[in-house]
Amino acid sequence: MDLRSASLPWAVFIAFLVAFVMLAAPGTVPPVAAQHGCEPGNLIPNCNFDSFSGDPPRQTPAGWVPFVLSGDLTFMQHTDTYWGAPSLMMWSNGGVFVAGVWTQVGGLQPGATYKASVGWGAPNEPNAFGRRLGIDPTGGTDPNAPSVVWGPIHYGPGRMLNYPAPNVNIDVAAVAQSSTVTVFFYVDHNYSTGDNYIFVDAIGLYLDDSQPVAAPPSPRPTATPTSSPTATATETATPTETLPPTATPSPTVTTTPTVTHTPTATATSTLPPRPTATAGPMPAAAARPSGDAQRPLLFGGLGALGGAGLLGAAATLVRRRW
Repeated sequence: MDLRSASLPWAVFIAFLVAFVMLAAPGTVPPVAAQHGCEPGNLIPNCNFDSFSGDPPRQTPAGWVPFVLSGDLTFMQHTDTYWGAPSLMMWSNGGVFVAGVWTQVGGLQPGATYKASVGWGAPNEPNAFGRRLGIDPTGGTDPNAPSVVWGPIHYGPGRMLNYPAPNVNIDVAAVAQSSTVTVFFYVDHNYSTGDNYIFVDAIGLYLDDSQPVAAPPSPRPTATPTSSPTATATETATPTETLPPTATPSPTVTTTPTVTHTPTATATSTLPPRPTATAGPMPAAAARPSGDAQRPLLFGGLGALGGAGLLGAAATLVRRRW
């Protein structure tokens, strides 16, 4: 038996064993490569941040808009990037901030799934910077809107942020709800160690062919306003003018007949008329009678005067009674 032919199977076995050990040894496994953020199929025009607009502190890649939710910082063009200058630098000396940039992408298919990816997000103080991507499938530009779909936020080491899982990867996907979506890059600089900054580059958006196109959401039916019944004006009867009550004539006051006083009979003296004195020669003085002879005449005159007084008093009493 040939010794070499007998040892050949063992040699083959040992060769395979050595190859296996070499492949399994540390440092011999091919490194996992991060993807460029602007691979073919990217839909963002200025994915590579090749051109900038504005001036510091608000100098941003052309087509990208800065937003600041808290604190303050400077946005400016820089050269630090793995994918070729220029890049965006966001920095603050002693302050903290929550800020980022956004851009809109149009001409998309509603119902299709789109994925955002970033190739470079390198801070000088890794644990002081949280980084994440977001997509607003409605095309809104408010980073605080509830419609924004956010991917995972990453604090700590990691400059390339789109390694295949389970390595650092902050990609995010969302189903477009309109023909325009908005891509956000968000930075949370939660504490400061002095002059802190982060470099950003190569943010792209891609159609995810592995996901079926969803039917676009049906528009909500617009509530048809129910017309309120129109009030028909009812002719109001004009109230008949009520005539004021006819005044009842007051009873005529019957004038009490005036009592006509019957003229009182003037009392006529019953005394015989006195003889008219006839002028004649004065007789000679007669002898003066004595006092006894003059008394009858005196009493007769007084009686006549008293009778006349009684008649006058009687007439006055009768006149007063009537």
